[in-house]
Amino acid sequence: MASASLSGGGFVTAPPQSVGDELPAASQSTLLLQKKKEMAEVQQQLDRKKDEFRQRMQRCQEKEVELAAKQEGLKEQVRKFDKFLKENDAKRVRANRKAMEEVKLRDQKDRDLQELLVQLQRQQEQKVLLQEELQRKAVCETFLERVCDAQSDQYEEISQIIARYETLEAANQDLRAAMDQQVADAEAQAAELTNYVRKTQTKALEYNSDIAEKQQWLKQKRLELQDTEADLYRHESAAKEGSRQLGEIQMAIHNIYLRCRVRGRQEETGEAAVLEAIKSRVTDLQAIVATLQPYLLQAQAAAAAALEASKQTALDFASRQNDGSPPGARGSVAVAAASTAAQPGTVAYSRAPGASAAPQSAALQSASGSSPPASVGIGDGSKPRLA
Repeated sequence: MASASLSGGGFVTAPPQSVGDELPAASQSTLLLQKKKEMAEVQQQLDRKKDEFRQRMQRCQEKEVELAAKQEGLKEQVRKFDKFLKENDAKRVRANRKAMEEVKLRDQKDRDLQELLVQLQRQQEQKVLLQEELQRKAVCETFLERVCDAQSDQYEEISQIIARYETLEAANQDLRAAMDQQVADAEAQAAELTNYVRKTQTKALEYNSDIAEKQQWLKQKRLELQDTEADLYRHESAAKEGSRQLGEIQMAIHNIYLRCRVRGRQEETGEAAVLEAIKSRVTDLQAIVATLQPYLLQAQAAAAAALEASKQTALDFASRQNDGSPPGARGSVAVAAASTAAQPGTVAYSRAPGASAAPQSAALQSASGSSPPASVGIGDGSKPRLA
């Protein structure tokens, strides 16, 4: 392969270095001629190739033109074929639609045919029934003709009898309608009456319930009235008892006042004055009792000593009189001793017939050691008491 080297201002193609460089000049000329010959052959081959290429290119252009023409033809055919396909599709769609419509129409016709067949069968059955009915009613026609013949003065034709029948039938229908209407009205009135009775019963139950509630309320009020009257009676009884007690208290106060009032003094009129007088009298009596308490104690002691002395005296006297004294004298002495023993703190004196009280008074004074105060007096009952 040739090598390229840079020399001066451009590239120079150097021939390949080979062994032929060492050959003589004659051989080099031969080789040059041979190379030229080869170059000429190569040039010829190149020219032939160019011609062939030009021819081929010309044929290619012709083929391209022919191919373009064919392509245009194919395009036209494709357009025509597309148009044909579209037309065929449209025709197919129309055909399918028409076929479907025809199928639907056929089905409709089949259904209509079936319905007509059913109607025909019904009409035939009805025809048979009408024929049978006609045969049955032929007897009626014969009967009506006989009626016309028998009552020719009233009915001349069968149509008159039929018209009379229709008139009577219409009247019967009117009467039946009126009766049905009256029955409906009667049922409506019965229903209304039932509702009214039900409402009346409901109201009666409500009224009875209200009456029972009112009676219960009245009973409760009567019980409350009885309780109120009982309370009122108790209050009245309590008031009467209070009035009675108040009267008794007032009477007791008046009695106490009468016993406490000093004689000769004017009687008090007001309650406060009466109570004040009672208070004053009670205070005086308490002071007197406090003053006489020691003398009362001494009197009780003297009475006890006198009692013992009187017991001893009575026993001695009884022992002396047991032999010659009468029974009555012995009983009086025993009674005096028993009463003296039954009432301690009191001085009882029982004298036998003919006995003197002076020794007993002297014994009492000697036992007490002093004389009783002026406020103590000994009455006829031989019992000390306040003046």
